[in-house]
Amino acid sequence: MSLRRQLPAYSPLPLDAVIAGLKATVFGARGARQRLTERLEDRFHPREVWLTDSGTSALTLALLAAARRRPGRPVALPGYGCYDLATAADGADVGVILYDLDPSTLGPDWDSFQDVLNQDPAALVIVHLYGIPVDLDTAVAKARAAGVLLVEDAAQAAGMTWKGTPAGAVGSFGVLSFGRGKGVTGGRGGALLVNDPEANCALGDLAGQIGPPRRGASELLPLVAQWMLARPEVYALPASLPFLGLGDTPYFPVRPRRQASDSSCAVLDRTWGYAGSEVETRQRNAARLLEAVRARKQFREVVGAKGGEASYLRLPLLAPPDVAAFAGRRTRALGVMPGYPTSLADLEGFARRLREPERLVPGARTLARQLGTLPTHSRLTETDLKALEWWLTRPH
Repeated sequence: MSLRRQLPAYSPLPLDAVIAGLKATVFGARGARQRLTERLEDRFHPREVWLTDSGTSALTLALLAAARRRPGRPVALPGYGCYDLATAADGADVGVILYDLDPSTLGPDWDSFQDVLNQDPAALVIVHLYGIPVDLDTAVAKARAAGVLLVEDAAQAAGMTWKGTPAGAVGSFGVLSFGRGKGVTGGRGGALLVNDPEANCALGDLAGQIGPPRRGASELLPLVAQWMLARPEVYALPASLPFLGLGDTPYFPVRPRRQASDSSCAVLDRTWGYAGSEVETRQRNAARLLEAVRARKQFREVVGAKGGEASYLRLPLLAPPDVAAFAGRRTRALGVMPGYPTSLADLEGFARRLREPERLVPGARTLARQLGTLPTHSRLTETDLKALEWWLTRPH
């Protein structure tokens, strides 16, 4: 059996970054931590940067701040997205109301968005899924008119911009993630960007609820595995091991929040410079694959909001409702994957958080049935791209 299987997503991780992570577990990473903070400040221009152990922890802190600002009010989440949205709501112990998405844009259904704002939530979270831009001008205007904190989840949007401003810098809070498949990686880690005075005031003394940084020794084995196995030539081996959960979409339990580890800061210090060229490669590959999509017109293209430049962490497409296009071993070998299999409205175990479990989110449920993604990253060879073009144009 061939061990070659394409990765659905990829973040550059050179050997010297792994070595830097190893050294940081022994000697610490004060210099790398400071440089990372300065780089985030230089790129995003926030009022504050909080380095966290994950994007989920960063989002949890934003929701905690919003809940303190408006006690008893729910937070608004999109009806479709990564299940870490649900984990963050669990961590903040807040009620949730869902707004629907427009499957053709992956942005809000604006009628549903406004209806949720009319219910006076403590905060509303918008998400740039797969690096596809949401209309931030409209979202910000509506949230401000309602007096609601807007949390911009840019965990999947490394390199995406809105009118020249990087994703994560527009909302009251911005959430970043540096996990293994997020475009720029520290192995683990995340950041909360505090972008306006109201958000800064809402945070108050929440820094006391974040544990101190660890050296990150427990992150070394996954980091080395990421470096060794994140290659198409061998990826079929880890992908075939069920206990690794690669390609799964688990609903994680709440974990203690911590500051970013020394190891993750040291790794990011070495991988940061690769992010720009990786985004350019993803955009170039996505443009090529979209030509095949438009030529055959078998799949529906997702079109982000005008004013944004997509970074295409993956290339999202909608299959016809009666076609199971994103399943099968051959499809997975190409790096083609289905999206999240259920909406948040239908996520088992999450209904207890929903203030209106009967709320209709038809767009979110359409995405759960019909959305899939293609790889766009720099591990794709010319042969891989031709195989994906063939897959896009063959009958399904």
